[in-house]
Amino acid sequence: MRAPRRRPATPPRRFARLFAPLALLALALAGPARGQDRAATTFVTGDPAIDLLAAVNAERIRSALAPLELSPALSEVAVTRAAVAAATDSLDSAPSAAHDITRRMRRAGYPPYAWRQRLVQGPRDADSVVRQWRESDPDGFEEVVLGDFQGFGAARAEAGDAPIWSLLFALPRIAWERRQAEPLGDVDAVRAGVLAAVNAERHAAGLAPLRTEARLHVVAAGHAEDMARRGFFDHLNPEGATPMDRVRQGGYAPHRVAENLAKGLFEPAEVVRRWMLSPGHRRNILDPAVREVGIAVVAREEGQEVLPLWVLVLAAPA
Repeated sequence: MRAPRRRPATPPRRFARLFAPLALLALALAGPARGQDRAATTFVTGDPAIDLLAAVNAERIRSALAPLELSPALSEVAVTRAAVAAATDSLDSAPSAAHDITRRMRRAGYPPYAWRQRLVQGPRDADSVVRQWRESDPDGFEEVVLGDFQGFGAARAEAGDAPIWSLLFALPRIAWERRQAEPLGDVDAVRAGVLAAVNAERHAAGLAPLRTEARLHVVAAGHAEDMARRGFFDHLNPEGATPMDRVRQGGYAPHRVAENLAKGLFEPAEVVRRWMLSPGHRRNILDPAVREVGIAVVAREEGQEVLPLWVLVLAAPA
């Protein structure tokens, strides 16, 4: 099951509210347009991008910000954007331009979380481009040049005596997701958050709270790390070992074992809420027979996404 994608504008407090595709498992054991080709042949794409990057980074360094990195993918998109402006002799963007730029960034291998562009016409050198932008639109200049971006791309299209410069700033999606996953590295906080959410659900159902058990934590962490390392997502590992097998191998003598898995970038309370929306996961959390729990999460990157792997091991001793 894949959940709808939702993205917050800003991350609140200790755990950002994190949303991404979520997968769950539960087990209980008892190209440019036609008019662009003409302008594209007039590009100079190497030095303009490098010179502009130096000018932009000089501004960032003065403000104690990390310098941007030149991205060939973003420069490729900037080439197309400048071609459109040169072919149409206009710096105004059509309503569809933003969607087109985002699509081209993804196609170029740079899925963005956020991006901004700027077109400047007239100057013939990079320093003059930056100076003209800063003087004509100081607020916009500061917002973009000193904004929360990591990548930069640029290109120049010759348009008579007034070349058109395309500047593109972006924060890649993977970088933003890595930031959002950072709080999940606080193991104690994650376990406390999951346990509190699980026990709140049990309390509402009139059930005794669960307590954490160190050996079950180790079992949960071992399975999460194994899935991340070997690239699978299942209750059975490639050798066919079950949750019951893993619990026994961990030195815990169980009467009953249940296991919930999830894959997604979530805060602890949210992953429990998602489990409660699934009948199998809900049954495991509200099983009156279980008494103890082990909790783990390991961040795994898949392509251009960060998808943490969550493991909840519930058990009752023999």
